[in-house]
Amino acid sequence: MLRTQDVSFAYGSAGEILRQISFDLEQGCCLALLGNNGAGKSTLLKCLNRIQEPKGGVVEVQGQNVRAMKRREIARSMAYVAQQSESCQLTVFDSVLLGRKPHMRMNPTERDLTIVRRAMERMGLGPFALRYTDELSGGELQKVVLARALAQEPQILLLDEPTSNLDLHNQHEVLRVVSQIAKTDHMAVVVVLHDLNLALRYCDRFLLMQDGRVYRYGDAAVLTPEAIGDVYHVRAQVVEVLGRKMVVVE
Repeated sequence: MLRTQDVSFAYGSAGEILRQISFDLEQGCCLALLGNNGAGKSTLLKCLNRIQEPKGGVVEVQGQNVRAMKRREIARSMAYVAQQSESCQLTVFDSVLLGRKPHMRMNPTERDLTIVRRAMERMGLGPFALRYTDELSGGELQKVVLARALAQEPQILLLDEPTSNLDLHNQHEVLRVVSQIAKTDHMAVVVVLHDLNLALRYCDRFLLMQDGRVYRYGDAAVLTPEAIGDVYHVRAQVVEVLGRKMVVVE
């Protein structure tokens, strides 16, 4: 579904931020982009849907080169959620409805409204429909932004640190819903995360980045103590607790 081949990126005359990034991601999979600050994770996410124009390489969605796609086509195929979610004087319903913009010509159809209601229900936002987004908590606002992304009906969902400002309950709730939607909707999800244990719990593919390159890519087996030590410069063990793999820093 999503394929990158030798994707590179640089800011002006500065050195390369991304260097020959290649990976494939199938539908129904949730991929965690992992690595230290400055490794290039957020930049890679923006290169996938051309918010940032790659210096070189190819990004393909369902075999179609993203470089050849119009902005509306990209928005129909990929939904992007940034690190910071801004509130405004819009109701929750109207904010989620904005996700239908790539599909609408004039006024929303009954189908558009149905999709918006369904996206809100999936994020538990039904009771908040007429609340203004600037009255919401950080966790509630993040769910609104995710519901808006789901209303786009994307094939690929791109999330940049979606749990960074959330409490423990909402971190798990948001990633649980995202992981579930990836499987039920046959969607590919790419998410930037810092918490390795959240990644292990909710993702099934892992791309470790170091200095703008792919250090390692694959399933949970790539998260070894050696790999964690090389990428994060900490001593850690990967243990099993209640049937789940967890990273414990020494």
